[in-house]
Amino acid sequence: MHAALLVTALLAWPHPGFDAEDSHFNPRESVITASTVGRLTPSWSVPLRGIEQSCSGFSAPVLGAGRIFATDRAGVSAYDPGSGAVRWRFTWDDADDNSTPRMAVEGGSLVLANGDCNSMSDPDGRLTVLDPSGRLRWKLELDNPVDSVLVDKGVVLVSGTSPSDEDRVAAYRVRDGRLLWSKPHHAAAGVSADGLVPLTRTNGYGQPAGETTAVSITTGLARWSRPVALQALAASPAGDRIYATDPVGALVAVRADSGATLWTAPGKVTPLVATDGPRVYLAAGRMVSARDAASGRRLWSRTLAEKAAQPVVAGGLLYTGGPVLIAATGAPAGPAFPGFTIPTGGHLYQVDGPRLTAYQP
Repeated sequence: MHAALLVTALLAWPHPGFDAEDSHFNPRESVITASTVGRLTPSWSVPLRGIEQSCSGFSAPVLGAGRIFATDRAGVSAYDPGSGAVRWRFTWDDADDNSTPRMAVEGGSLVLANGDCNSMSDPDGRLTVLDPSGRLRWKLELDNPVDSVLVDKGVVLVSGTSPSDEDRVAAYRVRDGRLLWSKPHHAAAGVSADGLVPLTRTNGYGQPAGETTAVSITTGLARWSRPVALQALAASPAGDRIYATDPVGALVAVRADSGATLWTAPGKVTPLVATDGPRVYLAAGRMVSARDAASGRRLWSRTLAEKAAQPVVAGGLLYTGGPVLIAATGAPAGPAFPGFTIPTGGHLYQVDGPRLTAYQP
């Protein structure tokens, strides 16, 4: 790989969960490890924009196209990942009526998916796509709200329901906003297994109807169906298995190619899941645990002093929102990094409240 392309690949975190699988696992991080995490110090730190009247806020940053993107109270700002210098800002027309967007970098474009804030009975959704310089490429106003978002294979897939809108999943082409396909009376959880997306059939108004169908994100064509409502949480980095909750709240691992159950772990309801392939990590309350991905057997668990955040895995480390742990054993490895963290390219980027900070060893 050309040196410039290699640097670009290493310094990337294009989805809030790193990839479309929502694995929260960066396999390319090799600088921040157990031997260096204790030496992390801030290399730059910037305040994020705050305004008095806004329903947009702070969320996990994403990194791609040579920029790190962070949401703020006014919209979204792009920063140089090496220096923290502001490259451009995108400001909502009405910050008081734009929710915090879920972001993704796809094909050089920044995808923003959000909705309005001032209607409880008939909320609408929005898709906004910007080019690397912050210019608007296209924008769509959607009848349905945006409850979940997935960006993969050049497609942005959104799902949403409200008291005035029947459940609907819709897929749009990132390049130009063209509608590719849609499915009424279905909901998506925002997880892709290498382009295969589990959809849950509903009664049209948010209640599962007892069926899960996996479809291609590019065509909407079904690959398999199962007569059980599965809520996808994450997929393996290889895209060969999907982790979900079943109707009784158990954690279930299924084969992505067939939907066949591999194992079930009863009573493990939590949306905070990460996986690096060999292990599945769960966070619930103050408890963080790891399970063997092949069998579901618990490998270790640790109780933190504070409530755990979304687990993130990179460089053999597990970031918990509290202390950094050794991913294989759960042993402490480094200090606490609260908020949202993305370790990539030898940097740890953190959004903690209204501040974006970059650390290096």
